Amino acid sequence: MLQPSLAIPDHYFLQGRWLGDHLAEYSSRDSWIEIGLRNGFVTPYFRREGSSLSELLAFMEGSDRRGFSVEAQRIAERIDRTPFTASHWSSVDNSALFGAALTSYLNAEQAPMLETGLDPDDFVGFWNRSREWIGQELAITSERSSTLLGSEGILLSQLIQVSGERLLGDDLGRIESVSELLFRVKTQVGATAERDLRVYYTCACELYNRSLANTILTAGNSPRWEPFVAAMDLWRNNLLSGEADAGGVVGHPDELIDVSIRLPRPAHLRLVSGDVLLTIRRSPACERYFEALSHWRRAPTDQILRDELVNSLRRYSGEITKHVGKEVGVLGFRPHFISKVSDVSEIVEKVPGVVQGFLAVGATAGAAAAGTSSPLIPAGLFSLFCLQMATKYVSPSESAKVLISPRLGARMRADITISHR
Repeated sequence: MLQPSLAIPDHYFLQGRWLGDHLAEYSSRDSWIEIGLRNGFVTPYFRREGSSLSELLAFMEGSDRRGFSVEAQRIAERIDRTPFTASHWSSVDNSALFGAALTSYLNAEQAPMLETGLDPDDFVGFWNRSREWIGQELAITSERSSTLLGSEGILLSQLIQVSGERLLGDDLGRIESVSELLFRVKTQVGATAERDLRVYYTCACELYNRSLANTILTAGNSPRWEPFVAAMDLWRNNLLSGEADAGGVVGHPDELIDVSIRLPRPAHLRLVSGDVLLTIRRSPACERYFEALSHWRRAPTDQILRDELVNSLRRYSGEITKHVGKEVGVLGFRPHFISKVSDVSEIVEKVPGVVQGFLAVGATAGAAAAGTSSPLIPAGLFSLFCLQMATKYVSPSESAKVLISPRLGARMRADITISHR
């Protein structure tokens, strides 16, 4: 909602369970993902031009890619029913960039600098212990991956297999995902080995996300930051090439905007339909915010453009809250909930603190208007009216820290907080 567009590579649609769970919430095919694809502010990146997502799934499984959801085929078929225009990315180029970055990072003579003291033992302890095996493991992985690719590079599928063989033995069978690897190591080897492996793959997946972002010329997102990863200086040694974005803009700390706005809670945002998202994205407030963001990114030292951006973002956040409030309401349930409840006791049972407060106010107002002996104006009637009005037009919101940079645009700050929700 804060970025002009979102890029999603083909395998990211199909790995893990987040997208399957998201689509299951929207049986009428108006999910946020489908609305975004249909209207062009979500762009899928496919590794083979002219292929459907279902065809790409078959191709990836045939070339030993792993980690796909058990519902991957159903997800691919549903996404394929949505009209969209896909862009192209090169898996071979990305594997080469990722392999170079991972090897350079983990084979460094010293551990990368930690800028804060957050969880230093998790990372430093892993780093020291891994010096015994990391060089050989990366070399074996690179050799196997290059055979499959027909060129130099590292595949995550081969990385997890080699790690499994080191810790579980050569006869361990096929490892399908990082999650499976972590579970088996924890139960069969021990907690220390599993902790080191979790740090290892947190670093690997972060570098993979960044190499992939560079491959498709966009800014990377890191939804699974850990404290020690957020503290690491991943960029000091220029591990990844092309630090400027496609427009040649490079961020500078002096150019950052750090601002607090109010937004609906994430749990309530997930309740609204894709149609509400589309209404928000097509609102004048949204258009002005994206216009202001574009102009400021071209001239980030201009104070007038900076003020315009901040003011437009705050108006836009109010627009988001208003539209979400119309659908989910102040208590996080949809407005029609009240109209379908005939027994006040049912409401009191669901949200006792709030409704009892309304009942107390309603009783006082009813008595003042009709007299304490009047049976004609039930206290609950007034409270239900007030509660329904509130749930129709007010959405629960909270203060959200947003960091805006010329290169990355607007991001929730800090990324590390996202994994704690």
